[in-house]
Amino acid sequence: MVVSPRLTNAQLALLEMFSFEMSEAEVFAMRQTLMQHFRTRIEEEAEKAMQQKGLTITQLEEQMNFENRTERLDQIRAVQ
Repeated sequence: MVVSPRLTNAQLALLEMFSFEMSEAEVFAMRQTLMQHFRTRIEEEAEKAMQQKGLTITQLEEQMNFENRTERLDQIRAVQ
């Protein structure tokens, strides 16, 4: 028997808020809204981290331009 994990507080809140039938268009719009919300949060966190480290977008893009992921992770770990 597979035991499913408990629902989070956010999942429970969404179930309560949207306990009615919605059209596919409404579901799509709701998903878009939620994705935009989380995209904004991620962008704010990234901006905050960049400011704390004194990085520009160009510097960040240069750091993210790599071919071998394992080597890049080793480089990052060596700096910390």
